[in-house]
Amino acid sequence: MSSGSNALPRAVLLDFHNTTAVVQSMETWIDDAGALLAKRPASRSTVAERLGNVWGDARKLFPAMDWDLDPEAHRHAFISTLSHDGAIALDLAAALYESMPNQWMLNRGVSDFVVRASSAGIRLAIVSNIALDIRPALEGWGIASALDAVVLSYEVGYVKPDPRIFQLTADLLDTDPTDCVMIGDSVLDDVGGAALGMQCIVTRPEQMWRALELASPR
Repeated sequence: MSSGSNALPRAVLLDFHNTTAVVQSMETWIDDAGALLAKRPASRSTVAERLGNVWGDARKLFPAMDWDLDPEAHRHAFISTLSHDGAIALDLAAALYESMPNQWMLNRGVSDFVVRASSAGIRLAIVSNIALDIRPALEGWGIASALDAVVLSYEVGYVKPDPRIFQLTADLLDTDPTDCVMIGDSVLDDVGGAALGMQCIVTRPEQMWRALELASPR
């Protein structure tokens, strides 16, 4: 797909967090974690604020940790970041981690895009920096069968924006990177494919449906 062309891409790569999926509600997440502990969490506003910044705060606390390559490190970074100063109890931080997959829901426009793109013969992949298996969620949403690849950093050993994870995905899709479009929310992570000639579209989670329309068959 050349720059400025109106032709559809041969393949579309989608980020997971804040692209394919979003968190339905911080309040619901906190309630679900509280239900696991059979108690109501205190300082809900503090918990919500910490959750919203957890991975940015984790990078400050653990600058050398590659948690997206290791499930144990992923869990440790999340729980330790939330509970490091005692503002959030350790058991609550652990319950928030365990209940995290239940908070994901499909972002606006994703289901329709996947159906239309797959029907039009466009190859589709999820490419995510994550150390959790997201496949059960994709199955539950009914879109797993339309995806040609699910590429997770902890399984392949590469983390976006490393161009190698984009090349690997293009290879799995039997497509040249120049015929692929990457759609995501991170101006750092989701543009690594540009080094390979891949077109990259980055926008906010609430505007992701517009980005999907740009790569969607009419």
